[in-house]
Amino acid sequence: MKKVEISLMVIGIVLLFFSCKTNAILTSNFESEVIGSLPAKDIPGTPDGDMISYFPELEPRLRIVAPASGSKALQFNMSPASGLTAHNQWLSFRGISTNFAETLWFTYTAVHSGMGGELAIDYADGSAGTIARMYIGDNGDVRLVRDFATSESELIGNVPPGVSHTVILTLNMNSGTFNLSILKEGGNITVKDHRVILENILHYANPAKPSVNFRFDDGESMERKYVLESVIISRKEP
Repeated sequence: MKKVEISLMVIGIVLLFFSCKTNAILTSNFESEVIGSLPAKDIPGTPDGDMISYFPELEPRLRIVAPASGSKALQFNMSPASGLTAHNQWLSFRGISTNFAETLWFTYTAVHSGMGGELAIDYADGSAGTIARMYIGDNGDVRLVRDFATSESELIGNVPPGVSHTVILTLNMNSGTFNLSILKEGGNITVKDHRVILENILHYANPAKPSVNFRFDDGESMERKYVLESVIISRKEP
């Protein structure tokens, strides 16, 4: 009987470890980074294999900083950088391989400031499939794209400059929908049961490497900044 109890305990521990290990698809909080440096492309810690992707041309716009909150963060700005094209301006956080059979939560916390271009935020399958896209203007207006082909979008709220906000996208690929919450002082923004960009969910890579991607409009501005405090993709609800 004792052997059976021990075996069940071992199995339980293994299953708990496996569950904890596989819930995390990407975890980045920049605490192990050096202030003033570029972010490491291979994200330290668990899970193993999540990464930050950017082209060399984008490096002048990326630096690890220590904001007023006290924690380290990644500053993404619109400072002058040579050689930028339509394809090499994306800052991407790409998770480990997983499937869309279960709900996924994409979460990040950030602050935007300064006058300059609009910021695009893409949620994708790590391949060519865009799940959702939203924009944040320098005045804080947040637009969510409804139609990728026509770029039709809707204004869903405002995140004032200088206000810390946490964005949570909850993806249910089985129904082809997502919920979006932006948590902030002065009232949250909530969108429920929004359709994913592609009409046919079979066009998404599965297994996938889910990603969150950031890109400023073309142009330059010494003031425009987006400071990311953490980025997380997980099967566990935050």
